[in-house]
Amino acid sequence: MIFAIMRSMLSITAAVRDQMISHAQRGLPNEACGLFAGGKGTETVETFFPMQNAAESHLIYQLDPKEFIEVEQTADQLGIQILGVMHSHTASEAYPSETDVRDANQFDPFGIWYYLIVSLKDKEPSIRAFQILETNINEVEIAIK
Repeated sequence: MIFAIMRSMLSITAAVRDQMISHAQRGLPNEACGLFAGGKGTETVETFFPMQNAAESHLIYQLDPKEFIEVEQTADQLGIQILGVMHSHTASEAYPSETDVRDANQFDPFGIWYYLIVSLKDKEPSIRAFQILETNINEVEIAIK
């Protein structure tokens, strides 16, 4: 059996939140994506790494493997850890789709990462965070610092 630590809160700096929303808006009409990081052993997002959506799709996102490795190397050099992935939904709410859940289980089988979704469905963008383990979707409260 797989066990994961499901956390109840994730802190994000206002600057990072704004960067994520701007990246999502610039990515239109496609979904946008990126990785985010914070200090080792913390649950505070301090750095956002905008990435290209390799799928170039308005329905799905795909992190480019080469760019992923470059981001991981940069995070290591900065002494920070990748905490999760952000992506946008262009026309639906900020909640994991079946594809998002399948992808999370493939790339994060222990449910350690956070999944931030920026919804551009409404005039005002919304952002929500989740942890995903198998079919369990656990919403995580976001505290803006």
